[in-house]
Amino acid sequence: MQKEVEKEPDEMLQLGIIEPSTSSYSSPIVVVRKPDGSNRVCVDFRKLNNVTVFDPEPMPQPEQILAKLEKDQYFSTYDFSKGYWQVPKTDEDKAFTAFVTHSELHQFKV
Repeated sequence: MQKEVEKEPDEMLQLGIIEPSTSSYSSPIVVVRKPDGSNRVCVDFRKLNNVTVFDPEPMPQPEQILAKLEKDQYFSTYDFSKGYWQVPKTDEDKAFTAFVTHSELHQFKV
């Protein structure tokens, strides 16, 4: 699975999305030009995914969720299209997200 990111590594570093890394892991990146002319950085985590233990979490049926919410009055919504920028990674997991650019190794903080 490739993780698509909307910013270039230098900008991601300035925004606090990534940080310098000394990890023994490293995934390759490819910078792709989007139709609007901006760049998309794709990190290829397929090799990491091949050695990761799959731990599925079953999703409840929609009817069960709605039954639990039927008497509730207040609801919150979240935009998870960029949710991965909002959830901090644990220190022990950051090293697994390392990727290499033309001159440096970085890892995701979120």
